[in-house]
Amino acid sequence: MVNYFGAGKIYVLAENSTLFRVESIKDLEVVINHFDKYPLLTQKFKDYLLFKHAFNIVKNKEHLTLEGIRQIISIKDSLNLGLSENLKEVFPNITTFKSEDVELCSDTLMINWDTVEPYWLVGFTSGEGCFFINMIKSKSKLNEQVQLVFQITQHTRDEILMKNLISYFGCGYIKVKTSSKFSWLDFVVTKFSDIDEKIIPFFKKYGIFGVKLEDFEDWCKAVELVKNKTHLTSSGLEEIWKIKTGMNRGRGV
Repeated sequence: MVNYFGAGKIYVLAENSTLFRVESIKDLEVVINHFDKYPLLTQKFKDYLLFKHAFNIVKNKEHLTLEGIRQIISIKDSLNLGLSENLKEVFPNITTFKSEDVELCSDTLMINWDTVEPYWLVGFTSGEGCFFINMIKSKSKLNEQVQLVFQITQHTRDEILMKNLISYFGCGYIKVKTSSKFSWLDFVVTKFSDIDEKIIPFFKKYGIFGVKLEDFEDWCKAVELVKNKTHLTSSGLEEIWKIKTGMNRGRGV
């Protein structure tokens, strides 16, 4: 990312976690120019517009005024986790800034799936997708059943996008999940023929980025074992277990 943008820094947060961060106005302008040229296709586009508005306030030194600061605090309240309790105490009368309050190109939010580049979906999956293996208790001879899963997760505000993935891939379904704080959607593919004939050919043709590529390659090995019915033997099932434990969060452990 640093080499691509020619900006920003990499920070190591933990043994298996790193952060790419851009902070200076000069470097942020490079990022802004990139996303102006290549717009985001999810509801995150609205977040970007708000972020860009805050950027312009700072760039024009309007943040040096009380009104400018109030605008930035208002924008912050509408992004991510919103305001901290301390900021709420300092700015008790802040009104949440709406994306409709800035110039909004509605056409950008209306995705024409006939023209979406496959490589956009590759990047989207590399960040938000997952290839994993479920081992389900069953009444079979080996007492376990293998379920291969491809999944992409996104906030419920991107419901339209997620439902369009079904028609784009020609398979899958949507699962709604909720917690005490928020709700999200999973686009899920579990049917083996869809995985073998649609999902795997797509990503073998267009690729995957980052460590997710290693997960995909291991997942494909498990798919082959199932395809050849090797998973119906004790040794085959054990081999799939080994693949499963070395993927995703188990990688490098």
